[in-house]
Amino acid sequence: MVSAWEQLHKVQFILPHRFISANPRNRSIPPKRSVRQIRKRTEGYRPVRYWLCGALLLAVTAETWCQSPTVEFAGDRVAPMPPAVASPDVLSLPAAIQQALENNPSLAAQRRLRGIATARLVIADTYPFNPTLETRVQRASGPEVAGVTNKTPYEALLLWEVEVRGQIHHRRDGAVAALSRTEWEIVAQEQSIAVQVIKAYAGLQYRQEKIRLLTETMGIYDRMVTDVGGLVNAGKLKAADLVVARTEITATQDLLNASREAETTARQELLRSLGLVVGTFKTDGPFEPSAWDVDVKALDDIALNRRADLKARQFAVNEAAANVRLATANRYGNPIVGPVVGYDPSKIQTVGVQVNIPIPIANTGRGQMFQSEAEHAQAVALLKQAELNVRQDVTSALARLTAAEMRANQLRTKLLPDLQRAVDDMEKLFQAGEPGVDLLRIIDIRRKVLQARDNYIDALWSVWQARADVAAAVGEPALGLMPAEVKSEPPAKMGMPKQ
Repeated sequence: MVSAWEQLHKVQFILPHRFISANPRNRSIPPKRSVRQIRKRTEGYRPVRYWLCGALLLAVTAETWCQSPTVEFAGDRVAPMPPAVASPDVLSLPAAIQQALENNPSLAAQRRLRGIATARLVIADTYPFNPTLETRVQRASGPEVAGVTNKTPYEALLLWEVEVRGQIHHRRDGAVAALSRTEWEIVAQEQSIAVQVIKAYAGLQYRQEKIRLLTETMGIYDRMVTDVGGLVNAGKLKAADLVVARTEITATQDLLNASREAETTARQELLRSLGLVVGTFKTDGPFEPSAWDVDVKALDDIALNRRADLKARQFAVNEAAANVRLATANRYGNPIVGPVVGYDPSKIQTVGVQVNIPIPIANTGRGQMFQSEAEHAQAVALLKQAELNVRQDVTSALARLTAAEMRANQLRTKLLPDLQRAVDDMEKLFQAGEPGVDLLRIIDIRRKVLQARDNYIDALWSVWQARADVAAAVGEPALGLMPAEVKSEPPAKMGMPKQ
């Protein structure tokens, strides 16, 4: 009879003989045995070693073939926090847009999505299934008539699930479309940030122009109080007229304080878009926008070709279509195939192939198909909605721009010059002592002029906002930029007739 330890010795052929002979349980085994005898006793187990080593080598080699090399992108690595950016003394609008595109934190977080989409592409290129090595080692015993000559039968199976319906191509198509969609979404965010900076920059200039106008108004009223005081001392005016003039200074001072508060809010909004915390820079460039030389009729077609969010919707449709094809390919499952080797109790070696084919009875993949088709239909509907939104955005922005430019042009060419001529005529009549022309009339008409100039600043701000809306609707922030060579008159005299 062969002891259990001897059987273990046959399986664990790598154990040295001195360890076996030294074990107290192996006293039935001769303490000394030649290498030829050991090889003879383990000769029947060489196929086990060969098949196991071959199966392991095949598994390692197959995994090496299927694993795609990980692509590492320098832009997707986790970078340390950048140092605080110093605020410039003078900041132009193009420099502000560049500053925002480089340092806006929300945009930086959006750009990290490209790394995630790239990782999904690597996952799609990688074969999803690994081979499975299944082994069975048993103990066989029985009567002599059974012919049990091998006490340790074994069986080894190397199984692998095989995609036979081109799933890897559909999976890669979906990942490529998702990567393109993500990149266009990042571009859409960049366009949105650029337009946001244009609006915030124009808002800061708008508030600064308000402050300049009110500061000029304070100077006018100060000179008026001085002149009225001299006329009161000369007996040409009454003391009540001096009180009325001083009340105008008090009311204007309150408006000036409110404008400074609004200017602080506008500056903080611009700093948030730029990714800065503190900034005392001055704006550069005129506030009055230059004339546009844009083909309005072509803007609709340009928007359909340049809107990044529309491009993202188009690739979302491609991604959903690839998911439909993938769900169709996975509907009936994949076969599992692989080689099988065995060594039975009668020392008969068997070699063959095992094929496992799933039978789609309980689950036919109908739910996955229905879900993917519904998602594709939704993506198509969202694309149509985006196309309609683009056309509506362009039409709405152009209509608002036309109305804003019409108002600004009317104020600049007609209302402001007419009011200024009225002020000049009233002051001449007042100096000439015309009956019925008193200080209250002079203050009232001057207030109307200042109100018209304030309205003109509001109209210019509306033009800036409307142009920014057109740039956003078209998907081209450069439309909202103003040429650097354009010069305008000083903001304090904006819209006033030249002397």
